[in-house]
Amino acid sequence: MSKDEINGKEKGEGVSNSKMASKVDISERQRQTLIEVVDDIAGEEVKKVTLVLLNADEETTDEEISEKLDMRLNQVRKSLYKLYDLQLATFRRIRDKSTGWFVYFWTLHPERIDVFVEKKQLEVLEKLQTRLLYETSNMFFTCDNPDCPRVIFQEAMDNNFECETCKGRLEAFENEQLIKVLKEKIVELEAIREKTQKIMNGEK
Repeated sequence: MSKDEINGKEKGEGVSNSKMASKVDISERQRQTLIEVVDDIAGEEVKKVTLVLLNADEETTDEEISEKLDMRLNQVRKSLYKLYDLQLATFRRIRDKSTGWFVYFWTLHPERIDVFVEKKQLEVLEKLQTRLLYETSNMFFTCDNPDCPRVIFQEAMDNNFECETCKGRLEAFENEQLIKVLKEKIVELEAIREKTQKIMNGEK
């Protein structure tokens, strides 16, 4: 469902008794992880909205969140959209028969935080591994100008080892230090992933 569709008619107090329970039992570790991740990725406003949903026993509307936080409604909706995009919140809509307007009930899914963290760690790891493969599979050349990009051997040869940007002479670029850093980051992240998995499984 598109965000524009959500921006339709949202009011209608006649459906307030249609709310469903939204409370999910999670550990304190999951709670703190959720708050820290949301704050780090989405910012302070989204964290505030998250806390309202996290402490709610039932579904919550954007207008209710706006009133509780004294936050503009459009800012609340932007925050909810971010949580939705992160797959940490969902919504349910029903039509108020007395007004014909749609009302959107939002639910937080804190139980998804472990999967979310694991997925993000894997994405970063795969990017690092891809970059490492690129660095170890190619020979690079660059000119003396730090603003010019480095190029791979084939591109340098096609241009007769002349920089396309500044026309300077291209010389071999040593990337051993970069390769070393990438390898270290991969080892570090693999250790973090292993530790995270143990924590999620309740292991010490």
